[in-house]
Amino acid sequence: MKHLVIAFSMLCAVSFAASSAKANLKKEYCSNQTYYTETGENDGGRYPHLHCDTNFLTYSSGSTHYNFVIGSTLQSGTAGSACFKAEEQDAPNLKAKIAEVCDDFGKACYGC
Repeated sequence: MKHLVIAFSMLCAVSFAASSAKANLKKEYCSNQTYYTETGENDGGRYPHLHCDTNFLTYSSGSTHYNFVIGSTLQSGTAGSACFKAEEQDAPNLKAKIAEVCDDFGKACYGC
């Protein structure tokens, strides 16, 4: 019984650490800014940019928006499309940021 309690406690600690690691996307990937441009500025009027919140990440190319993280779920197909768009818009730093998110979520995003 003692081993079961220890194992359960460790599982809870690991689960909590994993969920809190992805809990604040804005802080983790966007330097705690609402908008993150190719040069790292917090400028929602400059495209392309990442629109960041604690629980979502969106690549905004101008008229098109790619919501590639919603809550704790990575949309790998959408992230891949965002990477292709970032490549098209000559935004290598944003493409690299999206690829980092994919890697951190343990997924391969085609195009990143």
